[in-house]
Amino acid sequence: MKLLNKLIDQCVNRASGAYKGYLSPKIPKQFTIPLIEEVGHGIDSIPALLHKRLHRDMPRLRFNTPLVICDAITREIAGKKLLKQLEQSGARPRAHIIASNSYAEVEQIFELALKRLAQLESPCAISSTPFDQKYGAIKCGEKRFDIVYGVGGGSVIDVAKYTAYKLNLPFVSVPTSLANDGFASPFAVLNLGSDGTMTLSANTPLAVIVDIELIKSDDSGYQRRIRSGVGDLLSNLTAVLDWKLADLRGKERFESYSAYLATCGARLVIKELLAPREDLFYSAQFLEILACSLMASAEAMSRYGSSRPASGFEHKLYHAYNELTGFKLRATHGELVAVGSLFSCRAHGQNLDDLTKAFRTIGLPIDEAGLQECGIEREILIAAVAAAREVKPGRYTILEEGGVEKLLTALSEIYPAKPG
Repeated sequence: MKLLNKLIDQCVNRASGAYKGYLSPKIPKQFTIPLIEEVGHGIDSIPALLHKRLHRDMPRLRFNTPLVICDAITREIAGKKLLKQLEQSGARPRAHIIASNSYAEVEQIFELALKRLAQLESPCAISSTPFDQKYGAIKCGEKRFDIVYGVGGGSVIDVAKYTAYKLNLPFVSVPTSLANDGFASPFAVLNLGSDGTMTLSANTPLAVIVDIELIKSDDSGYQRRIRSGVGDLLSNLTAVLDWKLADLRGKERFESYSAYLATCGARLVIKELLAPREDLFYSAQFLEILACSLMASAEAMSRYGSSRPASGFEHKLYHAYNELTGFKLRATHGELVAVGSLFSCRAHGQNLDDLTKAFRTIGLPIDEAGLQECGIEREILIAAVAAAREVKPGRYTILEEGGVEKLLTALSEIYPAKPG
């Protein structure tokens, strides 16, 4: 039945034009890294850029029925412009507005995207985790679309990316935020209802197109988003320390090149942060470096096949803290992993001075006042250290090495409580 479903999927979608040429999915279709990665300023036409980059090897390839996923805000920022560009290129695009990163949003898109044989599925073949197996079956019916664009921040990109994976279609990531490395990664963070918020395996994007002019903003949350992206990136330094420790203890296989990709951008951003610069948040040079560094972090995960190069104790802490708040965080992902990374540095005895200086420059928390400003509650943070042991228990980190008390000691030394 599995092979029959795949065969039917190939036949009906080749006949309709959804599967074409070299981009015909291989159930599921995956790239090790994005085929196209572009960072620019004021890109004239994203569809034209995509076509130009693909045309040399696939001159007859056209995407005629794109699905553009955005939210109400990013539709105004970039979605309308992209829809117009697609129409000018001769395509017949369809926009879909989402309100959250819930799996229910993904299911709603299936009703829009599937024409015939919608009940046919092929089991998940890219991960063996229980949640991937539960949610990751590929939809094998005839599709109304031949490519998916995600235009927005983390939630939009995650929904669009996972939708493209489930429909077995190419995905183009057009981020309007640099708050984390998810816009280029092969993973999607979704709210699964009663199963909580989890990271699910998806496909690496066909293309990642970052227009710095779409990233810059004068809204009140802009600097916090950039700060969060820096926090997410710099946390790779302790994630790799944890990875090396796991390899030393015979728990996991360390891979030098993936580790280098995950950390080279972090060190480059630290160098930028430690150099005197006016108007850092709007510096074209800094934003380009941050965008490329986040893409390199995502590429490290794609090459290795898991989030290991960019996820250690600090990400286990984030997931534990998120769950303890009932998935109602006031801090951003990047702020929380940055905090976990800073006291993880203390426990490891490495990188603390450079990370502290970089945090001070960009405005990430380095003391109790910083924690409060981000909405991070000390009591929950302390509880999350112990609860982090239950998050990805197979992932060996400084927490498993030194125990809860060592991390709590490091926490109290880096973020001492105010007297009284």
